[in-house]
Amino acid sequence: MIKGYFYLPNSSRVQQSYARLSGERIAIYVDDECVCESMQTALNVAAHLPGQASELNFADGARFVPHDVAYRWPFQQRKSGLLARLESNLVLILCALFATPVLLYALLFKLVPSIAVTAVKAMPDVVVEQMGQQSMVLIERTMLSPSELSAQEQQAVFTLWHDTVSQLGLSAERYRIDVYRSDHFGANAFALPHGQVVVTDELARRLADHPDALRAILLHEIGHVERMHSVRLASQAAVASIAIAMLLGDMDIVAEVVLGSGSALMDLQFSQNMEWEADNYALMQLERLGYSGEDFAQALESLVPLDEAQSQSWLKYLSTHPSLQERIEHARNHTTP
Repeated sequence: MIKGYFYLPNSSRVQQSYARLSGERIAIYVDDECVCESMQTALNVAAHLPGQASELNFADGARFVPHDVAYRWPFQQRKSGLLARLESNLVLILCALFATPVLLYALLFKLVPSIAVTAVKAMPDVVVEQMGQQSMVLIERTMLSPSELSAQEQQAVFTLWHDTVSQLGLSAERYRIDVYRSDHFGANAFALPHGQVVVTDELARRLADHPDALRAILLHEIGHVERMHSVRLASQAAVASIAIAMLLGDMDIVAEVVLGSGSALMDLQFSQNMEWEADNYALMQLERLGYSGEDFAQALESLVPLDEAQSQSWLKYLSTHPSLQERIEHARNHTTP
């Protein structure tokens, strides 16, 4: 007599019961009343997994789950599936322990980025535009304030921007610039996927006497847009989350990714490789426009003497960036191939 729980067909109702084996038949009793009976060959037995009860599934949908998770049915051996045999093979278990991290690395750091790059190339412009706009709305509400620069100071930034975009032959409709005050970002600039670039009051004032340095910073941000860095990162994060959700069997994560993809951009930081790509884009365009890498180096050097609070904020934002000194040296030594 095997004690357990009996689940009625197509119901979550559970009853204390016991199973009794008799030859090739098995019967389930509740209060000494037989409520279910079947031939063993007509049963579906759950795979033999350590720590899990071997439940019986009857043809009409009823289930019997033994109390003792270690109990195994005498007829279960011939019904053991492939998964049960794999789970009991020590060599395969050890191989799985070594192979799992390798497969996860290949999945998350090789396959997922490749899928993301492919997905970005096929992504419609309207999707990129919406991603950028939604991210900007969220950032503007939480981290930005109206600019306190004078109209003349703002106009100097706009003129420099339009001059740069025009010389590069870029679309003035796609590439836009706005100036904001931001206690969160400090002296900074950033670009959104749809081509909108934001420059803070602090950065504009710091580089007011060095327009070529500010131009270099703007070119760096244009480089992020041209290489679609933020879209690639968002795509990678989404694909990786979906892959992990499928591995763990928790599809709720997929919904969180879909609903939170706009806000995720706010926290994403460019990888070091992407920063180098944007730096190299800026350096190549500076040379094309008749400037030098020295202008970019000066722009970076102007950010070094920030006060302690600003420096901490800046370093926090650049936690995945190459070091400032590395970028300065790279700019000074850069030669276009």
